[in-house]
Amino acid sequence: MAFNTRLLLLLGSFTVLLIFSYQQWQGGASAFAVALTLAAIVAAWLIWQHCSTRQRQTALVLKALANQDTSLNLRDQPELQQLLGVVQQQLGNSRQQAEAKAQYLQTLLSQLDVAVLEFAADGQLLQANPAALRMLTSAQQQQLQQGQFDEANLAQLALILHSTTTHYQGQLQWQQQGYTDRLVLSIVCSRIQGQLRKLVTLQSINQALLQQEVQAYQQLTRVLTHEIANSVTPMASLAQSCQQILPVAGTVLSQEDHVDLSEALTTIYRRGQHLSDFILSFKQLSQPVQADLQQTNLVAIVKNCLALERDVITRLDIHLDTDLPSQALLWLDEALMEQVLINLLQNALDAMQHSAQKQLSVRLERTTQQQWQLDISDTGPGIAPEVAEQIFIPFFTTKATGSGIGLPLSRALLQAQDAQLEYKPAEPGGSCFSIRFGQ
Repeated sequence: MAFNTRLLLLLGSFTVLLIFSYQQWQGGASAFAVALTLAAIVAAWLIWQHCSTRQRQTALVLKALANQDTSLNLRDQPELQQLLGVVQQQLGNSRQQAEAKAQYLQTLLSQLDVAVLEFAADGQLLQANPAALRMLTSAQQQQLQQGQFDEANLAQLALILHSTTTHYQGQLQWQQQGYTDRLVLSIVCSRIQGQLRKLVTLQSINQALLQQEVQAYQQLTRVLTHEIANSVTPMASLAQSCQQILPVAGTVLSQEDHVDLSEALTTIYRRGQHLSDFILSFKQLSQPVQADLQQTNLVAIVKNCLALERDVITRLDIHLDTDLPSQALLWLDEALMEQVLINLLQNALDAMQHSAQKQLSVRLERTTQQQWQLDISDTGPGIAPEVAEQIFIPFFTTKATGSGIGLPLSRALLQAQDAQLEYKPAEPGGSCFSIRFGQ
C-alpha cells in the first residue's frame, strides 16, 4: 500500500511541476522556470527509479517462486511478503502431491506383471517397467533406447508401432528362449507438453490359453468317461449274471454250444472289467488339480527323481549329464512335481532303448527373463513335427502300450504350479521337454 501511495505522490508532483514549469516558460525564461523544470526532471527520475525498483522486486518474487526460494524478504512490502509466502506454500503442497502421485504410479507399474513401455514419436524407448525389462534382452533394450528395431521380435513391434497414430489392440508372436510366446499388444497414443508419446503394454496369454485347453480336455474326458462307464458297467454285470444262470450243458444247449457261450460271456465280463479299470485311470486327468504349494528346493526334487531311475540308467548304459545349481527355491507341490519328472524321465529312457548313442541331459538354469527353466533332453529318435503337435492331446500316443495321458496330465499338474511344459527338438537330435516356472 505504501509503495502505491509513494508512486501516486510522485506522479502528482511531477504533473504539477510540469504544468507550472510550462506556464513560467510561456512568460519567458526566468530562474523560477528553470528551477521548476529541474524539479520536474527530478520527479521524473524518481518515478523511473520507483518503477525500476518495482520491476526488480517483481523479478525477485518470480525467481523465488521458480526456485522454491523461501529466503526472500521484502521488508518494505509486508503484504506482498505475506502473499508470497501463501503462494509458495500452495505451490509446495501441489508439488509434493504431484511427486507423491508420480512415485505411487511408478511403484504401481513396478508391481505389474504386464510389460509397460513408453516410446517417443521417433520410436525411441523413453522408459519401461521391470516386467518389460524382464521380457527384453540386454541387446533389445539397447536397440530400443537408440530407436532401433533390428531383431525379429522388435521388427514386428516396430511395424505396428510406427503405423499407429491413435490406438491399437491385437496379438503379437514373441520369440523367447526355446519357445514362442503369444502376447496381447495394446498401444495408446497421447501428447504430453505437445510431444507425441506412445504407451505400449504387452501381456502373455500363453498360460491362459493353455489353461483353457487343459480345462476343455478335462471337461471332455469327464463326459466321455461318465458316458462310457454308464454303458460298460451294466454290460459287464449283465454278462456275469448270464454266466450264472446258464443251464447245465446237455439240457438246453449242447456241450459245444455251452462252452462257446460260456467263453463269450466270460470274455465280455473280463473285457468290461478292463474297460472299467481303464476309465478309472482317466479320472485323474478329468479332475481339477489341487496343488499344495510350499517353498521347495527344485534341485533336491530333481536329484531324488534321478536316483529313482539310477538302476534303469545303469542297465541301459545311458550317460547322464546334469547341470544343476546348488539351490532353486520355488513354490511347488513336491508330490506333483515328482510325478511330472518321473514321467518325463521315463519317457526319455524309453525313447533311447534302441539308440546307438544314449545320453540323458538334465539342466536347470535362469532365463533372460530371470525365470527358472528345467530341460530334460534325450538322444532318441525324436518326435516328428506332425506328431509333436498332438502329444499333449489326451489319449493320443505312439506307444503300443501307452495310454496317452502322461503328457497331458503332466501339463495339467504343472499348470497348477504356475509352470508350463513345452516340447522342442533337441540338438543335434532327440527330444527335449522344457519346464518354465513363472516364479
